[in-house]
Amino acid sequence: MRNSNLRAGVLSAFELKILACVFMLIDHIGVILLPEVTALRYIGRLAFPLFAYFIAEGCRYTKNKLRRFLSVFVLGVICELGFVIFSKAYYGNILLTFSASILLIYLMDEVKKAFIKSKVTGVLMTILLVLFVVAVYFYCEYVGLDYGFFGVLTPALALLFDNIDNFSIKLYNRVNRKSVSLFMFSLGLLFVSFFENVLSYQLLCLLSLPLLMLYNGERGKYKFKYGFYLFYPLHLVVLEGIALVLR
Repeated sequence: MRNSNLRAGVLSAFELKILACVFMLIDHIGVILLPEVTALRYIGRLAFPLFAYFIAEGCRYTKNKLRRFLSVFVLGVICELGFVIFSKAYYGNILLTFSASILLIYLMDEVKKAFIKSKVTGVLMTILLVLFVVAVYFYCEYVGLDYGFFGVLTPALALLFDNIDNFSIKLYNRVNRKSVSLFMFSLGLLFVSFFENVLSYQLLCLLSLPLLMLYNGERGKYKFKYGFYLFYPLHLVVLEGIALVLR
């Protein structure tokens, strides 16, 4: 069990990640095999929010932060090399986006811990956090990452008020953690939809929120942890292979 305060839902993390993979597969079938069927892209808007939310959840519960970051980042670099080799262009794939999200979440956590030790340490860590955010912004602007700067911020927004017991306006506490987390997360989705270079119907991603409201805080019967990461490059390879055969 992860968190008893989330048990009102009926879907585990495993089940929601399976749905995310299905939505992503449908989306990429629409990109690679059936670009004329726009409905596939509509359905595919649900994939990013589900993956992004569970990037945040994974950071909340992980015991090995370095391994978690490296598992996403290294696979992202390998995928990017594949994109560069076969398409002759830099893409800034979603695993690289989520790698930056993971680092941002860890820095946020370190800032919270630093202020407990001393204000000076907290201020220094805050400066480091701000510099990282600025660096990510310029990287997204001039190099590029999938879903852009706000795509990086979205998972972090879900955890923005974590571990703050005495928030001044009593907005966040153990009772309503799930609702506040989803509210902040939804702001990130709105920022992505309005301020990033995404599809005009990206707002459909908000339809993922009812699914996330059904999350019960449980990991699920099966972990399949690295399988979800590997699904990203593997399904693209299969779809591109099918496309080559059909040409």
